[in-house]
Amino acid sequence: MYTSKKPTIYIIDGHNFVRSCLMAAPENEETVTKEFLDWLEEVSETENYYDSFFRVIFDGSYKPVGATRRRALNVTFAESATADELIYEQAQYLYNNGERITVITSDRGLQKDLKELGIKTMFCQKFFNLVK
Repeated sequence: MYTSKKPTIYIIDGHNFVRSCLMAAPENEETVTKEFLDWLEEVSETENYYDSFFRVIFDGSYKPVGATRRRALNVTFAESATADELIYEQAQYLYNNGERITVITSDRGLQKDLKELGIKTMFCQKFFNLVK
């Protein structure tokens, strides 16, 4: 499958990705999350994604998942809002300001809401299979 090299901001539903795509169980979720973020950092160094940026948004408050700011990766915890609310808000803002956006989530409701705004979405598993 063709992958565009155009700079894109990928907003990733963190818990959704870790739980639905990587099948993390509660007892190993922290370890799987750290490995996911390290993998995503490696992806950001590849030719197809080098000029892109990744925002990973998790529900809840801060958890020790390693560095939250990396060259092309930023990790955010939604705190009092939900990750879905924060993802929607950021995607809408960036899209309305002319940024090329793709939201990675397997949440069909969130995908539907974003598509109504004209924002591209992709299922977690599809993204994972595309870049691995």
